[in-house]
Amino acid sequence: MARASLALALALAAACDPGPPPLHAEVWTEADSLFHGDPRWVGGDGAYSVDLGGGRVLWSFGDSFIAEREPGLREGARLIRNSVAIQTGYDPSSAFLQFYWRVKDGAATSFLPDEPPTWHWPGGGIRRGDRLLWFAGQVYQDSPGDWGFAAGEWRAWLVDNPDDEPTDWRITRAASDGERTHVQLGGAVLLIEPWLYVYGPGGERHSPYLARFDAERALRGDLRGPEWWTGVGFGAEAHRAPLFHAGAPEFSVHWAEALGRYVYVAGAGFGSTTIALRTAPRPEGPWTEPRDLLRPPESFWPDAFVYAAKAHPELTGAELVATYVPSSFAALPARYDTTLYYPHFVRVGYR
Repeated sequence: MARASLALALALAAACDPGPPPLHAEVWTEADSLFHGDPRWVGGDGAYSVDLGGGRVLWSFGDSFIAEREPGLREGARLIRNSVAIQTGYDPSSAFLQFYWRVKDGAATSFLPDEPPTWHWPGGGIRRGDRLLWFAGQVYQDSPGDWGFAAGEWRAWLVDNPDDEPTDWRITRAASDGERTHVQLGGAVLLIEPWLYVYGPGGERHSPYLARFDAERALRGDLRGPEWWTGVGFGAEAHRAPLFHAGAPEFSVHWAEALGRYVYVAGAGFGSTTIALRTAPRPEGPWTEPRDLLRPPESFWPDAFVYAAKAHPELTGAELVATYVPSSFAALPARYDTTLYYPHFVRVGYR
């Protein structure tokens, strides 16, 4: 009875929560040039960011195009499964971005090595002291075609020299239970000591789940035995419950001091869609219903596919900075049209 009463109280709190004040959002085209400064890096998605401190930001991307014969052109470019970049300066409209990937046998290859038949799509992370904890999802081809991929286990790595060039990083695999869950943790990471809260999508509707780890252990590379949000508290994985239903495969969660609330940012749907925001008083919720921030202009185009929306709270130039990636369901334009498949910036104001 107590469990049911608590669940009812949480549901009532969510229903009565007015959420944030009115919001204003607009595309920030002046900042988009940040991703166009390297003639060899000609597109990528994902676009997760981690504040490394000292004006440096780690960006990590999923599938990325590397021009090997004709700089600046995507036609003939090599597709690798992930790449990274280091941003210098927190304002993306005036910052500098240096991209990194690996080279094997003279050809560009993924920064996080592929493990055939699987590969990695990077996610969120956190730096504390001289260590970076960085998450990624394992992915594999489950059926033929561009949409035939499936999610495998979640993984995490420790970098003990994150101030060095990424190609010189000393990376070790963190211990985890990733192979025992169908949730790809790492979509968002919050350090609220003594806990490290890690979010991830699960299921066909990409509902967000939340696990918490002992922060000291996690930042030493031990991510085994997390506690999961069960709907009424944190407990065993067998009783985990989504924070809400119908989420997104990519999203962000951060604390917004200006609102005094936690903020979730993601795409509201699939294909031609909007960028939406939810808020909550605690990391686990209760979460408000989604509120649209912006419908990207590319979502009005034929065959529109707009995705990968998330916020980047460490960036400046607006009260909140977000990105999304426009693509197309038409395979050929998505591959060769360089107006597509680059992250685009959005700036959000609280009014």
